[in-house]
Amino acid sequence: MSLTSDIDLLRRVPFFSDFNEDQLRLLAFGAESRAYRAKQVIFRQGDLADSGFVIAQGQIRMTISQNGLDIQSQILGVGSLVGEMALLAETRRSAMSTAIEDVKVVQIRRILFRRVMDEYPDLANLMHHRLSDRLNAMVGDLESIRSRLEDNLAAPMSLEDVAEFVGRGE
Repeated sequence: MSLTSDIDLLRRVPFFSDFNEDQLRLLAFGAESRAYRAKQVIFRQGDLADSGFVIAQGQIRMTISQNGLDIQSQILGVGSLVGEMALLAETRRSAMSTAIEDVKVVQIRRILFRRVMDEYPDLANLMHHRLSDRLNAMVGDLESIRSRLEDNLAAPMSLEDVAEFVGRGE
């Protein structure tokens, strides 16, 4: 992949929507192109995470397992950012990532992302506010769920009520 195609790819990723052309160029220049064969594991749930991956070609399956059982699976395609949190903080992978077909990705290491943030403090501040807003919204959603659970658990529920509550998905 060329620098120009990597910049174009990064431009399409919502996470990088606040980056200007120079910032995208710096990120793309320091990123690494990687290829994985169909069925190859890219990373495992629980692995230390030091980078994010933008899918340039193909599809990746993200699978969350618990007690040896797959409990959630999602397929991601071109333009998806995998491992966003690894760009921001030292963390562990919350899911396993496997190439469904031959896949090409642009790997962005946390150290590179931090270097870009250091070089562009206004961008870092903007990203900080955007992520803070997302976290506040998530906390609000969790508070709403907690409140509804408390309200629903205060009164006895029939099996039909439980099924309706769980089925709402709100």
